[in-house]
Amino acid sequence: MKTRYLSIIIMVLLFSVQVFAQDRQVKLLTLEWEPYVGANISGKGFAAEIVTLAFKKAGYKVTIEFHPWDTALEIVKTGGADGVFPAYHEAGRENYLLFSNPFSKSPLGLCKIKDYAQPSPSGGFLYKRGANIRYGVDPRIDQTLALRELKAHRFGVVLGYANTPEFDSADFLTKIVADTDAENLGKLLRNEVDLVVIDRYVAQNILVKRFPWRLTEVEFMEPPLALKNLYVGVSKKTDNPEKKLRDFDAGLELLRVDGILDRIMTRYGLKKYP
Repeated sequence: MKTRYLSIIIMVLLFSVQVFAQDRQVKLLTLEWEPYVGANISGKGFAAEIVTLAFKKAGYKVTIEFHPWDTALEIVKTGGADGVFPAYHEAGRENYLLFSNPFSKSPLGLCKIKDYAQPSPSGGFLYKRGANIRYGVDPRIDQTLALRELKAHRFGVVLGYANTPEFDSADFLTKIVADTDAENLGKLLRNEVDLVVIDRYVAQNILVKRFPWRLTEVEFMEPPLALKNLYVGVSKKTDNPEKKLRDFDAGLELLRVDGILDRIMTRYGLKKYP
């Protein structure tokens, strides 16, 4: 009953907003990051469906443009677009972005080639790629120490991505920069890097679509480095950024109360994290 009344209150507030809204629009920038968002998938992906629908509930029409992530961030810094998504909330971005309430979580961690062994001519086994790449310390307890114990390995990262504070400040690691997650996974499969920092579902999606014959060779190291909340970041240079943010959050809450968020996640086969 309480949930029903909350839903009614939100709907009344949003209806009052829409009555006075005449063709309000927001231009949002994003990246190719399937299954969360992608130009060539149904509904432009899970995150795009949620963001578009939440703004629609608040009386906005949404235009979405795709760019490399570092380019998208540079554009919103100058007010060339109203915002970006799906974004991590990082302190350095607070200079130019206001952040919405989170609409999902991203399991961010490390991918590697699976351990495997073959018989040695001298007896026993020879371990191949992936051997001995494992956490000696649980990264949830001490991530810096866990990473330090992996410093002999090469890490693939994506230009412009924020990972975890511990990883991004780990100057003792060898980090090899790529433009996209797909490029990173290609480097992993070609033995150009030993580990890739990536969202679990993004990695799975890329492997299924681009490297299906090697899908069983790659594994996601448990536990994740972090469960990162995903946000809409509204540019401080856009008109009335605080209002756009409040309107989006109200629409998002309506989707949550009505169970629409859970249904969208289920349709995309994504696990709901607490």
